[in-house]
Amino acid sequence: MMITIQVLQVPAELPEAYWNLFLSRVSEERRGQASRFVHQADAYRSVLGEVLTRVTLSKLTGLRPEELSFTRNKYGKPALSQHADVQFNVSHSGDWIALISGGDADLGLDVEKIAPTDMKIAERFFSLTESQFLDAEPTEMQLETFYRLWTLKESYIKAVGMGLSMPLDSFSMIRNADGNWHSPEAAAYPFLSLRLDHGHMLAACSAGEALPTQPDIITIEELYQALL
Repeated sequence: MMITIQVLQVPAELPEAYWNLFLSRVSEERRGQASRFVHQADAYRSVLGEVLTRVTLSKLTGLRPEELSFTRNKYGKPALSQHADVQFNVSHSGDWIALISGGDADLGLDVEKIAPTDMKIAERFFSLTESQFLDAEPTEMQLETFYRLWTLKESYIKAVGMGLSMPLDSFSMIRNADGNWHSPEAAAYPFLSLRLDHGHMLAACSAGEALPTQPDIITIEELYQALL
């Protein structure tokens, strides 16, 4: 089973019929969470992230989307209750939701909205190698490089399944001469780093299996039709 990465752009507004159907297919916990968000965009990201996950994993398991249930390890990494061997990881930020799934290896994924950032954060969370690399980048490239490093590191700790209990400065991300990225401390892990658009960065990794070079774009209409 090949690894796939799917991305879904969050709309500014959903038709009421779509929203009602999506809400009916997620967990009661998720519906309660969505009702408490102050901003509708946060509710959309939360619910659509679960819907995309359910629709995709339904195809991998043969179960209906609403039949799937999820657990988390002590660090918060999600897994399927019925099929713990099915690999997936989900992330959302800003205008995008992303899901990686398939294969037999542990998977990690991170999406971040690019926003002005104090580069001193790198000194606190990045390894010395990464901080020096970031400092050496042209000023106009530092923000992009910061988010590439951040998302790559987040994807790795999510794949390992330890979350932020694994210090971000305990490993380094290195850019190869060909522009690809690797980590000396995780030599078996392939990594992917790309921009989803001018304002969002995505990174993914797996514990040894090849990653796709580009994500598949999923539409709201496709999700809606899959649930009918």
